[in-house]
Amino acid sequence: MAAYELYKGTQKQADIEARRAEGAKFGVEVEDVTTVEKRHTVGVDHPVDLEGCKALMHATDQRVCVGRNGPRPKLNTYFQMRADHGATQDSLKYSVPDEVIKALGLLHVGETATNGLLETYLRLPPLGRKLSDEAKAVVLEKCVKNPTVQFVVSNGLSGYAIERYAGDVLKSMTDGLKAAGIAVGTSIYVNRARVGIMNDFGTLLNADVVVVLIGERPGLIISDALSIYMGYKPRWEPLTTDGNRDNICMISKKGKNPIEAAAEAVALIKDYLQYKTSGVELATAKRG
Repeated sequence: MAAYELYKGTQKQADIEARRAEGAKFGVEVEDVTTVEKRHTVGVDHPVDLEGCKALMHATDQRVCVGRNGPRPKLNTYFQMRADHGATQDSLKYSVPDEVIKALGLLHVGETATNGLLETYLRLPPLGRKLSDEAKAVVLEKCVKNPTVQFVVSNGLSGYAIERYAGDVLKSMTDGLKAAGIAVGTSIYVNRARVGIMNDFGTLLNADVVVVLIGERPGLIISDALSIYMGYKPRWEPLTTDGNRDNICMISKKGKNPIEAAAEAVALIKDYLQYKTSGVELATAKRG
């Protein structure tokens, strides 16, 4: 998603427009280089096939046919990369507002062992896989025990992913599971979690299946993608690892449709309950 497009309808958009207006007072015109038109402008000088370059630029979000000034990128290309990098940083640092968490029907149990500190979260991934003592107490006090399916939502590395796509995925999955007669526990939000947090929830609540909706690592093309990670009976003992999990990734406007992703996830959960396993072992079991 283009950097500026990411901010539409947010306070960030208002801030950007205010800065542009302030610059205009002094005769400074700040051009938006992240528009679709600018991104699809061929930068190669005297291209052999201009129409071919245009078609290629419209077919992909990769930086093709942008040209160069000697060994350096052209100014517009450089500014676009800086804007896109800024969007990734904003998405990484963005905290999902409480009103959004409430609108999603989630119980905010608190923090992981990172205590909500971004630097700690980035530098010490194992702490993102464990709930804080305070969060554990809330989970044990307020959450349904022994659920068939337990939902956990976390901003992870992209808060915008939760705000934009978690609602559609969560609702579609919940509706699909209920239609299949599969019980769902207390849906939870936890700040700054890693995928391995499912082991904590599986252990604390004795859940059969844990589903983690989490913001993906932002990139220069898409900075608001959501992932679904799932596992059957995730536990610390015996240890559940990545090989025991399944993942549906790149849920975003330019990636996988949220409703389609939810349908795939529900189908996987049905397989979990039928074969009593997940991940690599599930694939092996289904092959017979």
